[in-house]
Amino acid sequence: MAERPLLCTKCGNQCGVAEDVESCIDWGPAVIAEDGTVRPQYPKAKDGYQEVWNAVKTLRTRAFCVNPECRHGWTLRRRFDEGVES
Repeated sequence: MAERPLLCTKCGNQCGVAEDVESCIDWGPAVIAEDGTVRPQYPKAKDGYQEVWNAVKTLRTRAFCVNPECRHGWTLRRRFDEGVES
């Protein structure tokens, strides 16, 4: 079967696909401001305290219409293959 564009179910234009993922940012040491807000003590990445773990878990794969007049979106039920060879 030949490949074909993924089309919007609402307007018929081509769609993109996105994965909503769970990730984690470890901000390092924290401080409490006078107003009670908790903030990272070293908020700039160059300070070397931040660690990021991306794509720990895919929460959902969704399709979205690229037509700015439409922008329809839905959860993709078809199997999604990133197309990247290992």
